[in-house]
Amino acid sequence: MKTLKNIGWYSLTFLSFIMIYSFIQGVGVAAMKLGAPDYVFVPVYVLLAGIFTFVTYKWYKTGTVTIEKTALNKYIWLPALVWALVIVAQNFLPSVNQQTAEQLTHNQPLFSFFMVVVFAPLTEELTFRGMLARYVFPQQDNIKQTVIFLLVSSLIFALVHFPGTPQQFLVYASLGFSLGLAYINKGGLAYSIALHALNNLIAFLMIVML
Repeated sequence: MKTLKNIGWYSLTFLSFIMIYSFIQGVGVAAMKLGAPDYVFVPVYVLLAGIFTFVTYKWYKTGTVTIEKTALNKYIWLPALVWALVIVAQNFLPSVNQQTAEQLTHNQPLFSFFMVVVFAPLTEELTFRGMLARYVFPQQDNIKQTVIFLLVSSLIFALVHFPGTPQQFLVYASLGFSLGLAYINKGGLAYSIALHALNNLIAFLMIVML
């Protein structure tokens, strides 16, 4: 019964990301398309996205997550290694999500920077790693629990990024897996957010410079 209740709470956090944060993004994109100056809609987006992120983080901190040391979180370099392999694969399999990011970056680089490099890592790591662990996998006291957490978080992460082919799904799932490894490695969000932000920053700079 408690498990079902916790799944319900996580579903609420997931829906808040899908509905509220997507609405905030949509307001920014709509303002851009309507020709609003960036010095108006970018600060509004940053403010609203910042409030959403802060509230979600405070919500996340109301609970605790216990992760036992296993072979999966023993080595600090393992998440970065998996991530580096995913980066190579990403270059050969562009997705609809990447194409949208490219178009947005070319049209409005400042807005794109805040959305892709700053708030995407913050909100997505809170939702797909932090809140999932906080509600559904709070006691990872064995490797089986941790593996299930990694697989579930990777699956959700991949599906939310709208992969167009099975190959793209595997790339996003692998990226989600590397970020999940980063989360369990430190038992918190700092490592996974940093790795996610680095991934998006590299993609952002490649779009800007090419």
